[in-house]
Amino acid sequence: MGALLSKFRIEFSSVEIVAGLEMEPTEESIEQYKTFGYIPTVDGEDASDELDAKTKQYIRTGELLRQTSTSDTQLVVVTLPVPRDSTPPRQYMSWLESISRDLPPILMLRGNQQDALTFYC
Repeated sequence: MGALLSKFRIEFSSVEIVAGLEMEPTEESIEQYKTFGYIPTVDGEDASDELDAKTKQYIRTGELLRQTSTSDTQLVVVTLPVPRDSTPPRQYMSWLESISRDLPPILMLRGNQQDALTFYC
């Protein structure tokens, strides 16, 4: 990541790879997620108490980003979540909100699993 930032002449003081994604998100973060407007349903019934693993992963990602970002953080770079075809748009937007909420400017990158770099001088 540092090499890529340098190639684009973006000054940086540190690149941190965050660990701890395997832990469950806090109840506070889960409750916050539920306020974003997406309520999962099963057979027409409210199933907001049963969040799927992907949703919990993105809630936890947001927690970790907020924990490691300081008042000096000027930019956060993170991989954009890839939705499945069956992911409802409102759920996807809730994932993005849970990741980026209360952070400094955030850059979400998405790739297609191939190394590619377009760089014009």
